[in-house]
Amino acid sequence: MRDQSGWSSASFANILRVTLGLVAGVTFIYLVMRNVHIAEVGTLLADAAIAPLVIAILAYVADFLLRAARFWAMLLATTGRRIPLRPTIGPFIASFGVSDVLPLRVGDGFRVLWFNRQFGIPAGTVIGTMIVERILDLVTIVILGGISLAFVVSSAPPALVWNFQLVLGIAIAGGLVLLFAPALLCRVMDRLFGHIKLAPVVMVISALHATSEAVIKIGSWHRVVWLTALSLALWLLESVVLIGAWVSLGGSLDELLKPFLAFVFSTLGTLVPSLPGHFGSFEFFGIQAFALSGVDTTTAAAVILLAHIILWAPTALFGILWLLAGAASKVHHTA
Repeated sequence: MRDQSGWSSASFANILRVTLGLVAGVTFIYLVMRNVHIAEVGTLLADAAIAPLVIAILAYVADFLLRAARFWAMLLATTGRRIPLRPTIGPFIASFGVSDVLPLRVGDGFRVLWFNRQFGIPAGTVIGTMIVERILDLVTIVILGGISLAFVVSSAPPALVWNFQLVLGIAIAGGLVLLFAPALLCRVMDRLFGHIKLAPVVMVISALHATSEAVIKIGSWHRVVWLTALSLALWLLESVVLIGAWVSLGGSLDELLKPFLAFVFSTLGTLVPSLPGHFGSFEFFGIQAFALSGVDTTTAAAVILLAHIILWAPTALFGILWLLAGAASKVHHTA
């Protein structure tokens, strides 16, 4: 009976998450669409230059290959084992593709399951490594957001800019504590909330412990600093996608910080519940960033949409093909 109750609770939570993402995604799309002239966006997209888009796609491919190598390097540290690089690249990229087409970030579960079955890595170790990976990404994208916000936004109301900077500062501080003092944070959380047995609290504390163990196994703060620098470089490389879309649609080379700011805020928008592939939230926050820097809504929408397609389609297609290839291989071996 208890198992059935647990299953029902998990099912309800999943249904709630899917519903929340659907409602939020549709709301964001509505907010974007009501201020955008679709015909004008289509006209802009029809005149897109090809060369900047080719550069954007190549940068995105390089970005994901390097991200796969970063995750592999982190696994070497957290497992203390010699794991071959090549067989880890495909499933790493496929995990993002799966999350791009299915709800509930199913790709994360796929990655944990694959590395657990293929290499015998404990699920907790994979999860802890993934959390550290996400923290590195969050801290570094927020750092870039703060820098670009300071340089780009000059005409926005000071109070609005200050609020953005406050949120970014809190995110940076929280991320740095998780990276450099996770054990201390775990002790504080255990002391304050360890007696609470509610499932969400237990999950958060368990995730913190997994993160703490992963950070400790990664080793010295020198390595954490190196991983942070690498993460900054990866975001700069990925930003070429949105910058490429900007240039492709006639954006000025003298104003590249504007699409860079939009890239940062679109990326932060993916933290908000939305549709699979982050459609809705990505566009909404990117357009808001463009508005802060004085770019008209039609141009902003065209640039963001073009960049989003480039960011979404390759990994989504790769994830689908990876799953189909795996299913075909199983059928072949069974036969």
